[in-house]
Amino acid sequence: MRVITVANEKGGVGKTTTTVSLAAALGQSRRVMVIDLDSQAHATEWFGIPAGRVPAERSSYAVLTGATTLAPTILRTEEPGVVICAAHTYLAKAAQELSAKVDGLFALRDALEALGQSDIGIDDVLIDCPPSKGAVVFNALIAADLVLAPVLAESLSMEGLGELTETVRRVRQRYSPDLPPPRILVNNYEGRSAADRQIHDYLHAQFGPQVLQTEIGRDAPLRECFAARMSILRYRRNARSASQFLTLAAEITEALDAAES
Repeated sequence: MRVITVANEKGGVGKTTTTVSLAAALGQSRRVMVIDLDSQAHATEWFGIPAGRVPAERSSYAVLTGATTLAPTILRTEEPGVVICAAHTYLAKAAQELSAKVDGLFALRDALEALGQSDIGIDDVLIDCPPSKGAVVFNALIAADLVLAPVLAESLSMEGLGELTETVRRVRQRYSPDLPPPRILVNNYEGRSAADRQIHDYLHAQFGPQVLQTEIGRDAPLRECFAARMSILRYRRNARSASQFLTLAAEITEALDAAES
């Protein structure tokens, strides 16, 4: 079982879109679990589960605080191959609660290890993180085999990437020595403006092979599919972004395979 944490300390860069779309792409051939750690519950809602319908004791909040294991929280979705552990508004206070515990940073890692030893048969886990620092995000990073950092080709997004890179460095140094630097996904990119191309070139010059070859372009169907509560692969499979996320799934799988070999 491989764990992919989708994170950036800046909001509005496409973390949830990436999580849901990549989960759907991986789910074409694998069994995927999404864990929604954002109290806004956008990933949960995207999979057609109304915010507030899932009780706190059956949510990712309960997993983080040790009140339950992952198995009882699993909910089926309409997406082939994809299940979810839903978010709850109580996640907004989880960081403070976890910080007060001696082992609070390892709750999710321990829960995932237990899930991996069960007969439930999850192949890949995708974790949708809130746009913040703190113990919730640290849990997701410590549990990760790969950190996926969506960015936009704009300066504010670069600031969030720099902060995340430093956070991952600290996690690797203190808790998870095998965690590689974040893999960077350029979102909403067309390359038509000089500013877009300048930041795009900066990313490749600064981060080199950390930047994924797959890029996600601007695509109207991708903006529409949240309202339909469908992934882009169910909403419009022939959309350009659907093809791009299938390519991304192959690239991520190849990176994880290489890390294991």
